[in-house]
Amino acid sequence: MVKKTDSHFYKTKRSGSLAARRLRARIIICVLISIIFFLVTFCLSWFLSQPFVVINNVSVSGNSLIVANDILSVVKNILADSYFGLFTKSNIFLYPEKNIQKTLAAVFPAIKSIHGNLENWQTLHLSIEERAPLALWCQSAEATDCFYIDEDGLIFAVAPVFSSNIFVKFTGGEINVSSSPIVGKNFLPVEEFHRVTFFLDFLAPLGLTPTIFEASVGVYQISLKGGGSLIINSSDDLTTILKNLETILRSDNLKKALARGGAIDYIDLRYGNKVFYKFKSGE
Repeated sequence: MVKKTDSHFYKTKRSGSLAARRLRARIIICVLISIIFFLVTFCLSWFLSQPFVVINNVSVSGNSLIVANDILSVVKNILADSYFGLFTKSNIFLYPEKNIQKTLAAVFPAIKSIHGNLENWQTLHLSIEERAPLALWCQSAEATDCFYIDEDGLIFAVAPVFSSNIFVKFTGGEINVSSSPIVGKNFLPVEEFHRVTFFLDFLAPLGLTPTIFEASVGVYQISLKGGGSLIINSSDDLTTILKNLETILRSDNLKKALARGGAIDYIDLRYGNKVFYKFKSGE
């Protein structure tokens, strides 16, 4: 019995000593791995921040509405940052192209698209495509301080004062003039704006030229070149309205009145197939 006990004690002691050595070995391995990891990270961080692998110049093209220095300022602020405080974002392999595109589009609504590419290894060139102005948005029909809106109804830049009606003026809509900024907001939902511009485009074949489009609750009013206006329900089918308008413009009674020098004050198309029109006072 004594011999068995001594043998068991010896095995237990030996087993405990082996476990301790294994634990020490694991700790040493973990420490070595950590040291190697930090050394590699430090060396990689040092290498990626060296002048020969860092963007040292940014250029811009395609901009006319936006000042180039404003774009460069935003981009340089982004590139001055780093990932986890270790890897500079100005590195030619790590620069955040998607983040630059997203940030510039948010800061400058006039930008439609941005494409970046490296030139001469260390120059980041940004090609800007700006939104094309389709019309103007103004606080009122008489206002001269207006904004450009694009094909989707997005207000994207302050417009200069024009001496003539180069663009159709849009007023009202979903813009709250008391809130700012106005730039970056939509005059109407995109699909609705496309529906409206479709309607306005088809007025030309009828001999009508829109100058002002006023959107109020449930009603659209279109002022025409030469005087007069059209009044329609915003929820009505615009194709049907065009057909009704074409019918009334071709009616003999209206043609005779116009031939006598009459001037239309308005044509009201809010009541289905019943179209009402009124001549200006005294005519």
